[in-house]
Amino acid sequence: MQSPVPHQLRRTANPGLRSLTLCFFTLFAASTLAPAAPAGGPPEAGRPRVGLVLSGGGARGLAHIGVLKALQQLQVPVDLVVGTSMGAVVGGAYAAGRSVEELEQLVRTADWTRILADRPARPDLSFRRREEDRLLASRIELGLDREGLLLPSSAAGNSALEFTLERLAPNQRSEQAIDQLALPFQALATDLVNGRLVVLKDTPLNQAMRASMAVPGLFSPVRVKGRLLVDGGLVRNLGVDVARAMGADVIIAVNVGSPLLDEQEIQSALSVTDQMIKILTTQNVERSLEELGSADILLTPEMSGIGLTDFESAERAIDDGLLTALAASERLRALALPAPRYALHEERRRLRSQAEAGPLPLAALRIQGSRFTNPQALQREIDLQPGQSTSRERIQQASAQLYGRGDFERVQTQVSDDEGHREVVMTVTEAAWARSRLRMGIELASDFKSFNRNTLSALHTLSWLNSWGAELRSSVKLGSYKELKSSVMQPLGPGSRWYVEPSLEIMGIRDNESLKPYQWDMAHLGFALGRQLGPWGDVQLAGLRIRSDYRDADYRIRANFGVPEFRWRLDSLDAPAFPSSGRLLNLALRRYPLTVEGQASTYQLKFMQAFRRGEWAGHIYGAYAGSLGEARIELPQGEGLGGFLRLSGSEPSSKTQSYALTRVVLARRVGQMPVGFGDAVRAGFSLELGQELAVPYGERNLRKLNRFAASGFIAVDSRFGPVYLALGATRDGGGRLYFFVGPVW
Repeated sequence: MQSPVPHQLRRTANPGLRSLTLCFFTLFAASTLAPAAPAGGPPEAGRPRVGLVLSGGGARGLAHIGVLKALQQLQVPVDLVVGTSMGAVVGGAYAAGRSVEELEQLVRTADWTRILADRPARPDLSFRRREEDRLLASRIELGLDREGLLLPSSAAGNSALEFTLERLAPNQRSEQAIDQLALPFQALATDLVNGRLVVLKDTPLNQAMRASMAVPGLFSPVRVKGRLLVDGGLVRNLGVDVARAMGADVIIAVNVGSPLLDEQEIQSALSVTDQMIKILTTQNVERSLEELGSADILLTPEMSGIGLTDFESAERAIDDGLLTALAASERLRALALPAPRYALHEERRRLRSQAEAGPLPLAALRIQGSRFTNPQALQREIDLQPGQSTSRERIQQASAQLYGRGDFERVQTQVSDDEGHREVVMTVTEAAWARSRLRMGIELASDFKSFNRNTLSALHTLSWLNSWGAELRSSVKLGSYKELKSSVMQPLGPGSRWYVEPSLEIMGIRDNESLKPYQWDMAHLGFALGRQLGPWGDVQLAGLRIRSDYRDADYRIRANFGVPEFRWRLDSLDAPAFPSSGRLLNLALRRYPLTVEGQASTYQLKFMQAFRRGEWAGHIYGAYAGSLGEARIELPQGEGLGGFLRLSGSEPSSKTQSYALTRVVLARRVGQMPVGFGDAVRAGFSLELGQELAVPYGERNLRKLNRFAASGFIAVDSRFGPVYLALGATRDGGGRLYFFVGPVW
């Protein structure tokens, strides 16, 4: 086991951060499995039994593929494999039947960022979890209970890794015990309770690989047969003794562990922790090396300059493994087989099981392991009904959907096919911190001129208030902008898509720095009837009681009235801050009571379509807000125009009544934050076109949009939300420099 740091920041980041990201090796593992056949027998008479022992080492473990490539070129057979951490990933994939060529291709296409994300992929989230991204962009979340704060059990989420592992091997290979693979294989893990070595020999393949790579603090431990298991590198990073016990006569050991830090690199508490872990790993590797005999072969690829998370150097790591093995070709050739016998050996290793069964009637679905969640409600939400024809792909989607609720630490799915029907058991592990979640963040905004906003934000969600799945959500913002919101979403039955939602909202704005200072206080008391349209949206019909008090230097408006409102919301974006696919739609229509001029309705429409073009990703955005009819409602509406991405060189304003805005934003990745601190660093630009609509509705002409603006920016997708440093300019409106933390769109 090792502790990595992303390649882009490897030379600049604190070395101790590497201990947070040890598991970048995951997706490489996660993308490499394939089906195999029943366990193989002993080697042909007259030759020794060859055992391949693969160590952990993060991205450096990609050298294992190069070693396998060399063994294939030299026609050296492998009769058994023992792997730890990254070695368990490569070894398990190889033992399950993947070819070396497939392993290379999978490494090149692996999505390392997604596998180490701190939560499920956004398309798997429920709509209410996606909505939280718009309410508060930060991803700093804690649990609350009577004893105080609770921390998540791991820095990275578990779902991307586990769901990928389950998809790796078709025909149920991921669920098959590893002692049934064509090539004998064992994975090594550590018992977190007593610190002892655990040799996984009859565990399902996906569980064995998952447990062997469960780096403490990065991924949550895995419970296997009553034991709580973590990364095997803590006690046996190079399982020479295990291979010997499996019957290996000759061992080919591949050690890809990284060296200890220099004294100059040990500058913080994190780097001290990193060094301690490396010392433990190095010491147990040294003991394993002493167990090698004169007939055994040790391969130690140097991989100079390749860090533990330097996955962008995958090809060089593979090449280093290949060259290191070829340098020992004289000794390796002594183990080689003639071409026909080697081809037969490979055919047995890659032997496939029968074709995977297609969709089958679902005979039974059982959700077990719940304590505060309701299995009946969960079953209705994922829409797997007994009697329906159900594919394995649909079952995997349902499992991801269940995890996307945010209530669970893990969701394990077991599928059993028997006599033309299918049974599914989903075992959920409820996250102790997830039922009462507190998300905290900051919103900082400044144009270094007249506009400054500093806001502390918190969002609290209390789920499963009753067996039907009621949820209380409250948020507060403190600063120049003050806001308190609270609502209860009550489904109209267990797992029902219909719900009611009473709500309270209190808001206050104090703007004393702009050219026209103003103060606005407003309170909403609402009740909505809604229906979820799936994980991507909902519709609501609401009644609101509004009390508003607006005043500036020229006039004051007080109002107290009730209005109906229709809302249609859609969100299929793949990322909250910098999406590259999906769309966003938010439509709100209100009907106001009689005024001096008559009745009036207001509308607000926002639309976004995200896209990707090669290395560039971005979105097209449009917003249209105002009043319908001759009567005008003199109440502040929406965000208004002015400010970053809303005519970027103009004076920011939050009280424009009617406006139209469109923009296109493009950005490309130029760097990467350390895992646990954020995602990508991007550089980009925007082109914006907008106009205030001060004339009556019937006289408006969108062809007359004539305020053009543009901006260039550097952005970081941090755990506190997106951070921008931008320079904007509006035609005939000057230019402004912006610093933002927290806003999303």
